[in-house]
Amino acid sequence: MKSPTNKEKVAIYEEFLHKINMFVICADNEGVAELVQNADHWSYMHRVGNGEISDKKQQELINNVFWKLCDTPEADKRTKDRQKTWQYAQTSKKNCRVHE
Repeated sequence: MKSPTNKEKVAIYEEFLHKINMFVICADNEGVAELVQNADHWSYMHRVGNGEISDKKQQELINNVFWKLCDTPEADKRTKDRQKTWQYAQTSKKNCRVHE
């Protein structure tokens, strides 16, 4: 797994913070929870093994969870479902107006 550059780290951390903000504004508590879980996994990988695994292996584990820091599959699925529902409602409204 590729180690991130400092520029990539800043970009991911900024994206992470922006996603938290978006979920807070949208009142998506489950999305915030997903991000907090990702941060917890990232933090845990820094102390896993208590020195029993090699530095290289630990860095691989850290890199793996780092690249997944902004992944929110459950929140993304709910967002897509809401978008489909909204689009359907908009289409239905247009169709109802035609028949008026």
